[in-house]
Amino acid sequence: MPIVSKVLEAVLIAILPPLAAAMVAWMVAKAKEGWARAKLWNPTVTDLIEEAAKFAVRAAEQAGAAELIADKKAYALQIAEAWLAQRNITTDLDLIDAAIEAAVLELFNEDKPEETPEEAFG
Repeated sequence: MPIVSKVLEAVLIAILPPLAAAMVAWMVAKAKEGWARAKLWNPTVTDLIEEAAKFAVRAAEQAGAAELIADKKAYALQIAEAWLAQRNITTDLDLIDAAIEAAVLELFNEDKPEETPEEAFG
């Protein structure tokens, strides 16, 4: 029985890291697909959500750098929600959260080319 356990452990160690990376790549692709559909459905609102997310991420980065806040993501969510509320736009917090994640990737990885799944998995 210990031999089977060691073999199973070796197989899992070899398989799990690429499987986890593939799952993350799949989730990112699905999120991009969902966002693209949302943009087709209501481009004005999605543009405003993107603008709010970028504004909130920059504000959170500045406040974090000045050590005024502890949790930049929570602060960015709060700022984006308030920014949208001023424009009478109510939306799901998960959508704002996704837009903030996208803004972080876009703003802080501008000079890096987008990696294809083949490049990511080597």
